Amino acid sequence: MKIAYCGYDFFSASLRELLNAKKNIYRIFTVPNRAGANANHYVKELAQQFSIPVSEDRINEDTVQQLSDEGCDLLITAAYNYKIPSLESTGIKGINVHPSLLPQGRGEWPLPWVILTEQKSTGLTVHKLAEEYDAGEILFQKSFPVDEDETLESLSAKTQIHAKNWLPDVLNNFDQLWESAEPQKGDVSYWGNPSNEERTLNWQLGVDKLDRICRAFGKFGCYASFDGQQWMVYLLKAWKQSHQYTVGDVVHKTSTEMIVAASDGLVSLVYFSKLPGT
Repeated sequence: MKIAYCGYDFFSASLRELLNAKKNIYRIFTVPNRAGANANHYVKELAQQFSIPVSEDRINEDTVQQLSDEGCDLLITAAYNYKIPSLESTGIKGINVHPSLLPQGRGEWPLPWVILTEQKSTGLTVHKLAEEYDAGEILFQKSFPVDEDETLESLSAKTQIHAKNWLPDVLNNFDQLWESAEPQKGDVSYWGNPSNEERTLNWQLGVDKLDRICRAFGKFGCYASFDGQQWMVYLLKAWKQSHQYTVGDVVHKTSTEMIVAASDGLVSLVYFSKLPGT
């Protein structure tokens, strides 16, 4: 089976597992590097290591036709930002690897929402590509638990590890899974890119909520206002404590931290930086 793979570094460990399993991935498509987000370094390293042509160009109808002419059997998307044109007129089958239990969590960035919405479990879905994003029939779906203190980084790592362990089995049983794929069932939810407001630490919120918001965005940061300036906060430690401070005030400083008063406690900001231009 000739396979074209599309994705950036988030699922690169899965790509490596497929290549090590000698799956016939003969072309790779990725996206340009974007600061703080979509890196393609590992994908490009794998392409070079296995002598596979790699392209950052967006797949379009001409690309799809070229893949069809080359005899491509399967197109895999795994953390790929661009919509794939229809494959109906070709002999190519298409699947997507999605980091949620569809139909819950459709959208480009579901992982923060797993934490924000206090999910007890999440998982991985492999589904057929369809006209509507993340709406195709399901070939494979499996769940894993979410810890109470889950962070974006730990959740991402768990998702990536499970994907690299599970995806080779999907391909090993691909024909059977493709034929037995089932429509998505249950209530549909869309977890798209959060707004700036949803990524903002509002000091009127309780410390549990503030902690959850920060854990949901981790290294990508939350917006915050304190000490008369605008900041990005990446890590905090919060605790409940009765106090008479004004909510939102910086009540203590160390050489590396600031302590801000929340409605029901105090928040120690551990890693943070000023927003550019402020």
